[in-house]
Amino acid sequence: MNVAAQAANEWADILKALAHPTRVQIVAELLGGTRCVNDMQDILPVKQANVSQHLAVLRYARLVDFTQSGSQRCYFLMRPELIKGILDQLQVELAQPDKSNHSPE
Repeated sequence: MNVAAQAANEWADILKALAHPTRVQIVAELLGGTRCVNDMQDILPVKQANVSQHLAVLRYARLVDFTQSGSQRCYFLMRPELIKGILDQLQVELAQPDKSNHSPE
């Protein structure tokens, strides 16, 4: 597979944005629908300020966006099919027995 430099940079940005357990938990939660920051704070083991920082990383990568009503920000996935595909594939791959000890054929 030949990947153009621009595509490689975009893919790397997405993977970097997902490269933290809290951000993976956030996008997994958002697969269920729009969630406000306060709601996510209640289900994640981090403080609201930390949730907001992680959401900013995901927003910069154009994976999430938000609506605002007063001071309440509610986030949603901009690319739910992409996130679902990535998380589903990780789940499948990690459920399989470890193949790292086998030599390639």
